[in-house]
Amino acid sequence: MPDPRLPLILALLYPSTSALDALLAEGNPHDAQPAAGCCPAQALPPSTLLLEAAALSRQADTFVRVRTRKHGGASVPVFTFRQPARLSKRELPFDLALVSEIDPSGITEVPAPAAEAADSWFTDYAWSHFVVCTGEGTGAPKHLGWRFSRKASAGAAGPASFVALIVRAEQNEAADKGAVRAAAPLAAAAAVSDDVEERDGGEASPPPLPVGVEAPAWLVQMLVALTARATTPPIAS
Repeated sequence: MPDPRLPLILALLYPSTSALDALLAEGNPHDAQPAAGCCPAQALPPSTLLLEAAALSRQADTFVRVRTRKHGGASVPVFTFRQPARLSKRELPFDLALVSEIDPSGITEVPAPAAEAADSWFTDYAWSHFVVCTGEGTGAPKHLGWRFSRKASAGAAGPASFVALIVRAEQNEAADKGAVRAAAPLAAAAAVSDDVEERDGGEASPPPLPVGVEAPAWLVQMLVALTARATTPPIAS
């Protein structure tokens, strides 16, 4: 006979995904004071979200988890990856929402080094470009994410390319942890196993989910060089 406490345990361990109202891309997850949004791409139109993104192959040594968020009435997978130590000693974590395309207004895409781009969070894709917000009047350039382009060696089905926008969850993590602690004794008593990917809905009226990070100095330098090449007139022969 099923334990009568099972519905309570599950409710505590797996909050409803319908509680989160929106996803936005407008802050630096590694900055105590994220900057305001700067480009239309940060609005994350629901029609552009890759709702089947969870089926994409992931890099095993950098993948942390995937959570389900609500945005515009749709359940959206949000991935967490860490930078591989072979590319960055800091190994910073990033939360990503995948979109099929972005509004190009105020956006510059900076090509990534080919050798490094092949070392990708999504194994059938190379992170071919840095996506940077450079719109007029928006302040310092902001790194919004990466464009991923399908490799010739890709084995599974998928889009030709997509953009992974950096997002940062702003929710009451203390309340979530408290709920898990409260549920732990009951879960142990009922022997409830946790062998599914985490699904996290947050609080009843949570703030939106910001996205984007301030572009580091080396990326700004690449951006300046790219812009200079594009605007320099050809030398007359």
